[in-house]
Amino acid sequence: MACESEKWVLMVTAQTPTNIAVIKYWGKRDESLILPINDSISVTLDPEHLCTTTTVAVSPRFDQDRMWLNGKVMLRKA
Repeated sequence: MACESEKWVLMVTAQTPTNIAVIKYWGKRDESLILPINDSISVTLDPEHLCTTTTVAVSPRFDQDRMWLNGKVMLRKA
């Protein structure tokens, strides 16, 4: 039987908006300073309409950590 200190479960959920890069990084104009040739242009969508929700749960009782992406269980492949 597990002792009382091993019965905890920690679960955290994070929600992030979707970001679409219109112009991406295309190389460096200065190698030593690692400066890009061009600026990036991107659009962040309204999280009320399109977002990603990730939940993770950890516990010493679990055989492996658990993760859900947009409500779907993500299983680790052996």
